[in-house]
Amino acid sequence: MTHAQNQKPLATDTILTPAETRIASGYVSGLIGKEIADACDISYNTVVKHTQNIYEKTGIKRSTNSLVAWFLSVNYKIDLAEFGRRLVAFALFLIMSAEAVDTTMSSQLVRRYPTRRIETRARRGSRRGRREDECDLLGLEI
Repeated sequence: MTHAQNQKPLATDTILTPAETRIASGYVSGLIGKEIADACDISYNTVVKHTQNIYEKTGIKRSTNSLVAWFLSVNYKIDLAEFGRRLVAFALFLIMSAEAVDTTMSSQLVRRYPTRRIETRARRGSRRGRREDECDLLGLEI
């Protein structure tokens, strides 16, 4: 059963040949070139040639991701830019929610190091006397 017999025509059928449409559909399904060649019972070099033709006909830069985005947007009217924005917003929401709920995460991020008190030799001897001076200024008795 061919593509035309089992489904309605795709919008890309006016741009691509049936063989190129099969190759593009393989990429959309998540297959790589060698897997597409096996599935379509053609050589890998034929898949490469059809892929190059698709890039030339559509003006897509040599990127499989761009090819998949173009194929979905033309055939199924999916706006991947809007979908991407919503996906990023949802991911940020999940990250922020996890941080708000998990209080142990914040305590693990903050490390407390013991502070060292460094005194100079001149201050060591006058430490007791300085405290007494401060108490005298405040009117306290030691």
